[in-house]
Amino acid sequence: MLLLRIEKLRKILQEKNLDGFLVSNFYNVLYLSGFKTLTENEREGWLLITTKKYYLFSDSRYLSFPRRRESRKLDPSIKSEDDVFVEKLITTEKGLIKHLQEIVVEEKIKNLGVEGDDLKLNEFNKLKQELKSVEIVPTEKLIIKQREIKDKFEIEKIRKACQIADKCLEDVVKTIKIGSSEKEIAFKIEFWLKEKNYDLAFYPIIAIDENSSVPHYNTRSGNNKKVKNGSVILIDFGAKYQDYCSDITRMIFVGKPNNEVLNIYQKLLSAQQKTIKQFSNETICKNLDSFCRQQLTNSYSYPHSTGHGVGLQVHEYPKISQTSIDTLQQNQIFTIEPGVYNEGKWGMRIEDTILVKENKQIDVLTKFGKQPLII
Repeated sequence: MLLLRIEKLRKILQEKNLDGFLVSNFYNVLYLSGFKTLTENEREGWLLITTKKYYLFSDSRYLSFPRRRESRKLDPSIKSEDDVFVEKLITTEKGLIKHLQEIVVEEKIKNLGVEGDDLKLNEFNKLKQELKSVEIVPTEKLIIKQREIKDKFEIEKIRKACQIADKCLEDVVKTIKIGSSEKEIAFKIEFWLKEKNYDLAFYPIIAIDENSSVPHYNTRSGNNKKVKNGSVILIDFGAKYQDYCSDITRMIFVGKPNNEVLNIYQKLLSAQQKTIKQFSNETICKNLDSFCRQQLTNSYSYPHSTGHGVGLQVHEYPKISQTSIDTLQQNQIFTIEPGVYNEGKWGMRIEDTILVKENKQIDVLTKFGKQPLII
């Protein structure tokens, strides 16, 4: 699948009259090569796609070790990786720029595309300064838009990540009791996943009572509120399986909730379910966002998007929002997550990860029940 991904990108580059493309984004390098470094926030790996080859640049900590095994696993068609990958070692004596200077001459590269939405300004200026014979062409979202459509390997990994999240939530909910704190519940989710050799897609949002009225409450820096009788608990988290994410939000009620809260929850659930059914009638993401909001009316509007793509990152394309220009397509995976927020009192959100199949059929990948869960 790696070669297929690269060939799709090469066709786009050809249409844009680009002889090569320098990939700097951590997740885009991973998507195209199977190679990842220790942290996404450091420039420890680069990828250069040309009309003939692709070159992986990193230092001696990484090269000739994990990428070869991973790429064979991802793409069984690779027989001899030496014909596909060219590894280039970055050292203090010979950095990325010197390698690029040699390759652009060798492969007669005149127009080099770069990720304009990822490169830092000083990195871009350095490339222009040192590659004087080459036109450096900034681009936007070429690879992340390609990542929007998942292949069969990605779909199965995300499906597995959703199954893991469902099971994790099932087990962790059983441990919640009066006196449990937000950070304690978050820790139990993280421990459950890591004990089984999985990981978090993102740090869990655990928000109790008035904290749940903050749409993206920060559990790490919050006041670590504790569960009491009558509490409303919002749990928003995701599991990661072989680098791919899931995303799910469920509400937990402690003791019998009052009728107002239950009635609003049922309206929220109905809005989410109707929006999911609307997929068969609508392909414009902006219209789906509007449809979902209409089900709740202005009294229960929410300040965030109705949904977002999920993949190597927990927020990808398509965007299901009021400003989206995306359309629904087969093999996209995204969330639907309307919410209702009563400032200073409570908030509720219901979120599922969803796959678009053939003929606009959908598969809700997160299966954990959505009827009011009262503990």
